[in-house]
Amino acid sequence: MIKNVCIVGGGTSGWWTAGYLQKKHPELHITLVESPKIPTSGVGESTMPNVRNFFEELDIKEEDWIATCSGVRKQGNVKTNFSYVGDDPYNFMFIHKGFDEWFDKYNKGLVDKYSCYDLYDPNEWRGFAYHIDAAQSWQIVKEHTENVTHILKEISSLDELPPADLYIDCSGLKKILTKDREHHSYPDTLTNTCVVRRVKGETKYHSETIGRDYGWQFNVYLSDGRIGCGYVFSDKYISIEQAKDEWMKHNGHKEILTDWNILQWNPGRLVESWKDNVVAVGLSSGFVEPMEANGLSLLVNQIRTLSRVLHKNNAGKLYNRHVNKVHDEVADFIWHHYACTSRNDTDFWKHYAKIDGKTSLWKRIKEKTKLEPYLYPSYVYAYLAIYYGLKNDS
Repeated sequence: MIKNVCIVGGGTSGWWTAGYLQKKHPELHITLVESPKIPTSGVGESTMPNVRNFFEELDIKEEDWIATCSGVRKQGNVKTNFSYVGDDPYNFMFIHKGFDEWFDKYNKGLVDKYSCYDLYDPNEWRGFAYHIDAAQSWQIVKEHTENVTHILKEISSLDELPPADLYIDCSGLKKILTKDREHHSYPDTLTNTCVVRRVKGETKYHSETIGRDYGWQFNVYLSDGRIGCGYVFSDKYISIEQAKDEWMKHNGHKEILTDWNILQWNPGRLVESWKDNVVAVGLSSGFVEPMEANGLSLLVNQIRTLSRVLHKNNAGKLYNRHVNKVHDEVADFIWHHYACTSRNDTDFWKHYAKIDGKTSLWKRIKEKTKLEPYLYPSYVYAYLAIYYGLKNDS
């Protein structure tokens, strides 16, 4: 029986995990150990609707946190320049009711692709997500979390931690407790680096995903006018300095608020996120890339799964099976964003233009593929087909 839990790492992963476990399992004694120096990653500010439900489960009302987190209700994600440079922007909105019937009409040529916007209901369950300041969001959860022993300490190994029945690695890409574990790579995912700065601008209620020469740019808008602006790219084709130059070419005219934040990762996941008495949660378990706001949504999915299986005899096996499945499905979904392109203007896009992603995309649609509950709704592949102009089996 697990009674004592030690979480390594604070930030969003650590404090969201601590808050949820404390809420769902008040019998646990939870210790959280974090460095007083390491900053949070600061990229995962766009969310999916499951984050909204996560706060509700913690009994933290929207009015108690959204202003502090500079949050806005996100109504969708506008994508452009993935099919070809200068293509029509398309908003992937959170539409549920009536979408299947509309999509059938769209495939028959009875309606245009923009008419589905008329179906959008912001008051529908899962009808919106959020843009948030991730650093402030974990502070809110921390303030609402009681009975957690908090230790500020630099650690580099399990031996430096207090005794516990279960250790949870929430140290992000550092993977303090799990860095030596076997890694399952996603070789078809080329993007592995991101340069990020915050800029000043008007608030918008959708995120933006813009294809660039060797990857893509995200814009995440906060209520106070700050914009998280990052260039996700492959270092196989350009260096970090070249990526900074391209970022400046497109964004240098804006009021820049911060210096560069550089993130690098190996696209993939751990083969076993839970092994012995150490379990990885969040970025320490794996990461594909930031596309489709999967970072915080995967985190919530994993925290809920950990809570659900915590006291079961085969908890590790159940957790690993679920986490691996979700990571693999997200990798497949993201791969289709690139594999249907018609772009061939750089070596990066030429790599994907040689791939027939359209056939497998339509297969996913026919199967009504549904990524794990509370992560993405069942029609996300259909949105890609609409954006790329695919109908029926074309």
